Amino acid sequence: METFEVAWLVTVRLTDNSKIGRLNITPKQEITRKEEATVSVKWAVLRLSDPNYFFSFSEEDREELLGLNEKLVLMGCKETGKDISTVKELADELLPKKEVIRKKPTPKPKPKPKPKAKTPSKTKKE
Repeated sequence: METFEVAWLVTVRLTDNSKIGRLNITPKQEITRKEEATVSVKWAVLRLSDPNYFFSFSEEDREELLGLNEKLVLMGCKETGKDISTVKELADELLPKKEVIRKKPTPKPKPKPKPKAKTPSKTKKE
């Protein structure tokens, strides 16, 4: 008998403007606007267009997203409401954008100012 490891990394809560105050997503899991629960990637992908749900995906979900079957990918693409059609586009849409760390350029040393020629100061004679 095979065992399957399910990653429950996607979090879901009700949106701030949800018309529902609390919702049982399973017989033992309830969500509100402040209380979230973890759900499977598949569960989340099928409900992306529901205006009551706010999903948070993480980079750890990438592998599971990329492993979705074609039917789920097409349904997920449709659920986003965006013009996307591939599993990579779906993953890029749902996952947080990667921060690009740019190397800071080495600052060029400022040229030393040339010393000014000294001029004799004029003094008043009294």
